[in-house]
Amino acid sequence: MPLNFTFALSQQQTIDFCPEEELQTKAATLHNMAQVIAQQGDIARAIALYEQSLEISEQIGDVKGKAVTFSNIASLAGKTGDKTRQLELNIEAVSALIQIRAYSDLLTVLGNLGVADESNGLVFLAQAIWLTLRIQAPLAKTIQLILAFYNRVPQDNELEAVLGVTAMFFCNLRGEGHPQLEELQERSFKMILDAAGIQGIETQEAFDNWYVQQRLNDPDYFLPRLNQRLEEIVGDRWLFDPSQVSMGE
Repeated sequence: MPLNFTFALSQQQTIDFCPEEELQTKAATLHNMAQVIAQQGDIARAIALYEQSLEISEQIGDVKGKAVTFSNIASLAGKTGDKTRQLELNIEAVSALIQIRAYSDLLTVLGNLGVADESNGLVFLAQAIWLTLRIQAPLAKTIQLILAFYNRVPQDNELEAVLGVTAMFFCNLRGEGHPQLEELQERSFKMILDAAGIQGIETQEAFDNWYVQQRLNDPDYFLPRLNQRLEEIVGDRWLFDPSQVSMGE
């Protein structure tokens, strides 16, 4: 899903010599109109309105507004089949979000890139999951990204198992009171079971032994191991400087 910010603001008729707040209102109104028109199926008109909103955001230096608009135009470009523009606009959104350290929103854009880009999707998703190990990301978004990555990796029993237990770890860590916790736990555990099934593990005793032997009960092992594997996958293809990301942001 693209980034989706909703503003309940009234439309302004002119932007000439307007104070910044009125320009922000104008940009937000154009953005809302574009969303509605896109839902009605008029993609070309929606893109035109997004581009007007983007121009205003650039004029007033609204970096977050630029990023959101880039991402939404990218989504529409993808619907028209323009994969090249979709990729370019999402990269622009990434650059803008990095400027303001909006890492939770960056996860969304990296997820969009991961789904849309057939050749580099795994690299983008690896960066997104790498971020979830360091920032306070929403639980549902974290599990969604892990599942997307899990479904894209070449068959790798160790990595698949580590992804499953990491998803379960996050459910336990951040899931208290979450309305979707049971569903997210089931989806996380299924990843673990699938990885075990590929190994030919069919009994509870065999599963319990495998779980301990693979150190899947030890987050001090499996979290650094996942981090290492993610960095190997990304290599030198980072879209941001990983050294600038602090734990717990």
